[in-house]
Amino acid sequence: MKTLVLCANYDKIAQVETILKSIYIHNEGIKTYIINSDISHEWFVNINHFLENITSEVVDKKIDLNRFNDLPELKDTTRSKIEYGKFLIHELVDEDKVLYLGNNTIIDQNLDDLFAIDVEDKPLYAIIDFVHPDKFNMGVMLINNIYWRNNNIGNQFLELSKNYGLVYEQAMINDGFGTNIGKLPEIYNYQIGFGDPNFELTNSYLYYEDTVERPAIIQYASDSRLIRESSPKNLSKKWWNYHSSEWSEVINHLTSNRLENKFDKEAIIFLNYAENHGAQELIRRFPNIHFNIVSGRALYTGLDILTQNGNATLYPQILNYQLKSIIEKTDLCFDIGYGDKDVHFETVLKLLDIPTFAFRDTQYHEQSNNCYVADSMDEMIKQVNKLPANSSKKSFDDIFDISVKSIDETLDEIIENKKSVVRIGDGELDLIYGEDIIYQHFNPELAKILKDSILNNHNPRVLTCLPDIFTNLDRYNEMRGYYAVGVLPRFSDFFKEIEKTKYSYGSTFMSRMYMSFKDKSKSQHYFHKLRKIWQNKDILIVEGEYTRSGVGNDLFENVRSIQRIICPAEDAYDEVHEIEEAIRNNAQNKLILLMLGPTAKVIVNDLQDLDNQILDIGHIDTEYEWFKMNAKYVVSIGKNKHMAESVDKNLNEEDNPQYQKEIVMKINKK
Repeated sequence: MKTLVLCANYDKIAQVETILKSIYIHNEGIKTYIINSDISHEWFVNINHFLENITSEVVDKKIDLNRFNDLPELKDTTRSKIEYGKFLIHELVDEDKVLYLGNNTIIDQNLDDLFAIDVEDKPLYAIIDFVHPDKFNMGVMLINNIYWRNNNIGNQFLELSKNYGLVYEQAMINDGFGTNIGKLPEIYNYQIGFGDPNFELTNSYLYYEDTVERPAIIQYASDSRLIRESSPKNLSKKWWNYHSSEWSEVINHLTSNRLENKFDKEAIIFLNYAENHGAQELIRRFPNIHFNIVSGRALYTGLDILTQNGNATLYPQILNYQLKSIIEKTDLCFDIGYGDKDVHFETVLKLLDIPTFAFRDTQYHEQSNNCYVADSMDEMIKQVNKLPANSSKKSFDDIFDISVKSIDETLDEIIENKKSVVRIGDGELDLIYGEDIIYQHFNPELAKILKDSILNNHNPRVLTCLPDIFTNLDRYNEMRGYYAVGVLPRFSDFFKEIEKTKYSYGSTFMSRMYMSFKDKSKSQHYFHKLRKIWQNKDILIVEGEYTRSGVGNDLFENVRSIQRIICPAEDAYDEVHEIEEAIRNNAQNKLILLMLGPTAKVIVNDLQDLDNQILDIGHIDTEYEWFKMNAKYVVSIGKNKHMAESVDKNLNEEDNPQYQKEIVMKINKK
């Protein structure tokens, strides 16, 4: 029989029952041990009355908490000393292989494949911790009980706990086993809820939720996130659906869906502040409309009253990709919040032609044709009731008519037609709009050159590339939200100008072909094709001081020779003439590769009198490093290299002899 273990006392009984229901809705033939000190045995008898119908049982495994008297008290009041019981599984449970689950998990699939894993000679199998990718997360552990029993592992950990305590149990187990921990497939511990402001928000979080399509085991970061978790995957609803299931449903493997109410329309209210004009009354008077109340900030908790009628959901501190998901299902917007307005959100409403209803004291500064302003609640309600029952919706794919080639088409044109490349990203668009970016201050001359290269570049030798974000945004991970409610509205006026060119642009992602994509299976093909461009060629790399492209990896292993011109890491455009002169002096018979931010775009166009093919492929080294690491979300690549996703800190001189030998010139910032 498959064996599972929980450690909990009666104060966690609601969570324990929810876990058990989620397990047995999807699985049969599982024995679950519950290590506890105070759960009534009658409770076990009652549960087993149902489970005998699916050849399963729950085992009452009592333990005396006095055994842990010498161990530290817990500062976290949500945790109990009973959790030290996990270290005694080898002593309390006879079975040879055991799945341990923390009390903040649910099971959402059959686990036969997990239990079929051969634990071999490793002490346990686990999943990488998403916040600390150098560690394993111990909320789910497939334990080799024979190994623990033979090596007295549990008692060793209890002794170590005198110094570590449960607060640092994850570090303790990682330190104890080191690299001897086996790696489980990611579906078996999907860690969510780390958007809580009490957590240190990392870049990794922005990508994590898309790494697993159908998680089998879901771990919630904290108790509060079981109740208020704003993931577009509706994982909070999953917990509550299992929680409210009847045991008769469980043994018949019926997953309840009580929380999926049907409404006639979906509405959105964006509140930067809790103060609003009439939200509670609107929600009460429109029971057939579901209200999505979203904010980029932590909403005042008094707004919980808005959810009492069952047709409103609060989304505080919402992330862009979550907001995109809500906007896509939205039929109408109520502009009833006071205070500052989110200009990008306002623009999205206009671009998608979403009907907006406002009061005169709350309306946006600018109004679209599809905006209705009322003087009273009754007047607004009459206006809303005039909306057709079914109206066609615009999607993000319908906003701009801009043609961008696929990555494959872009690479084919570069290879077959020997095209030089200019890549335009959001950094260049920021500069065109008069903004500084991290590594380049705004320069009006530079901004004009960049704009002209997009709108007026008719040189047949140069392929100008744009981000491929005007159709099919769901190809991307969390970045789809950034593109949808960040980039598209922010630069909408310029995109309307670009539409008029009727030019077929290449894809900027020809060198950003890995991390931003949900499906990373094509990346190997893209890298293979990209590397054909410089195969058996002499190349001249022009890069920033800390870029160090190809150092420590095999990205350029297939070239004949490499020379490098090293340029300032910041504000390289200030030295553009010296850089261009250096390139001219070293360009003979070479393929020129530029990793130099916005300055690279200028250089490509300025040097078209040369016979050389010149490619702007900034960020390619970072993407290749992530690809080689099989990284699922943004992590540090180490290796003393620049990453655009983080501010460079403590980067040192690169003492690699081959790298130093390749440098033919270094241009310093004046």
